[in-house]
Amino acid sequence: MAKKKGNDLSKFSVPPFASDNEIWIKVLEVLTPSEQLEASLSQSEFNDPYMGGKEIIVKRSDQSDIAVALLTEVTVDGDEWAIYREH
Repeated sequence: MAKKKGNDLSKFSVPPFASDNEIWIKVLEVLTPSEQLEASLSQSEFNDPYMGGKEIIVKRSDQSDIAVALLTEVTVDGDEWAIYREH
C-alpha cells in the first residue's frame, strides 16, 4: 500500500478476485483515522459503472462523500485501486 501524504490520491492493491469486504478493509486502511471513523459501509455505494469497471463511493452516515475508490488495473497478481478524496 502506497499512501501519498499531502496529496488527494492514494493507491492500494488487493489479491485477484478480492471480495467487496476485503476491498472495503483496504479502503479504510488508506483513509485518515477521522475518515475511518466517519466512513459508513451501509451508506457507501459499490458500483460497476461500465463493463469491467468498479468504483466505491465512500460516504458518511449523513450520505456526504469522503472519497471515491476506482479500480485502475487488473493483473494476474491482483487489482490496483486509486482513492480520490473529496474536499
